[in-house]
Amino acid sequence: MKNIFISGITGKVGKLLTDKILNDNFFHLTGGSCNENNNFLGSDVGDLVNQENLNIFITKDIPSKAEIDIIIDFSSPHASNLALQEALNRKIPILIGTTGLNEEQLKEIDSASQEIPILLAPNTSSGVAVLKFLINSSSNLFSEEHSFYLKETHHTEKKDSPSGTAIDLQNHIKKIFPSSDIAIESFREGTNPGEHTIRINFEGEHIELTHRAEDRSIFAIGAIKGAKWLFSKPIGLYHMEDIYSS
Repeated sequence: MKNIFISGITGKVGKLLTDKILNDNFFHLTGGSCNENNNFLGSDVGDLVNQENLNIFITKDIPSKAEIDIIIDFSSPHASNLALQEALNRKIPILIGTTGLNEEQLKEIDSASQEIPILLAPNTSSGVAVLKFLINSSSNLFSEEHSFYLKETHHTEKKDSPSGTAIDLQNHIKKIFPSSDIAIESFREGTNPGEHTIRINFEGEHIELTHRAEDRSIFAIGAIKGAKWLFSKPIGLYHMEDIYSS
């Protein structure tokens, strides 16, 4: 079994990841970290997922003596940077699912990928990866004259706007059509785990492709799938759609 550490273990996805990893035959959970102001800091991981004590404790940082084969990061931009540095120091793979990263942080990730395998995944769901793959595969159907519009909706607690997924989709389309002007409209309502719509505008008509997350657990499932896939990869920077195109 591979030892896995979750950076951001007390977050919405972190909790789901914890529960699924504890029941996974490939990974062994070796620890998790959270913000220093979090109520679960110092607690047993079992308390987090309503299980008996597991003798695995939630820490502020990644302990230097902990045996770790891979890091999954669903934290904050600042904590994500610390997790990346820890992965670099240990020369181990890292899956980064944290969103809201700035340009400087993205450049640091790109630089680090020259030393370790990194899976950068603003959205770890299979559906969004397939959506990007479909857009890429259909690029010959569209021309520069067509315009694109992105709409994203998330729960009211989501801090970054537009979402990391929307920005990722925007960048993906711009790679195919560099001169395209792609507007993003963001909405925050209720407990919506995530909804993204790509609209392709023609003259007098349009096509819409929508990915709707019905359960947040899809992000945990996708992250585990991505982490397992990453183990077989050499040094480099990868994205979730690479899993389905390789």
